[in-house]
Amino acid sequence: MITAEVIMFGGGITAFIVTLHWVRKRELREKYCVPWLALAVFLLLCGSFPYTFMDIATWANLGYVTAVLAVALTIIYFFAFSVTVSLSRQYRRNLRLTQEVALLEQRLRRLEARDER
Repeated sequence: MITAEVIMFGGGITAFIVTLHWVRKRELREKYCVPWLALAVFLLLCGSFPYTFMDIATWANLGYVTAVLAVALTIIYFFAFSVTVSLSRQYRRNLRLTQEVALLEQRLRRLEARDER
C-alpha cells in the first residue's frame, strides 16, 4: 500500500538524485542546489520518521500531510525568492556592462575617427 510516508521517502530520494545529477553535469550551480537538497533531506526525514513529524503537526494543530506541504512550500518559496533576487542582481550587472560596452565603443569610434584625420 502506498502511503504518504512512502511517497515522501521516494520523492526525497528522487529529488536528491536528480539534484546531484544536475550539479554533476554543471547544469545547476552549487549555491542553488543547497535549498533543493534541504528539501530532499526534509522529505526523506518525514518519510523515515513520520511519527516525529506527526507529533509536530499535532502540536501545531495541522494535519500531517498539510504540515509537510506547508513546510515544503515554505522552503520552495524562499528558494524561489532567492533566485528572483539573484536574477535581479544579474539584470543590473548586465545593464551596467551593456552601458560600459556602449561607452567604450563610442570612445573607440572617436579615437578611430581622430586617427583617420
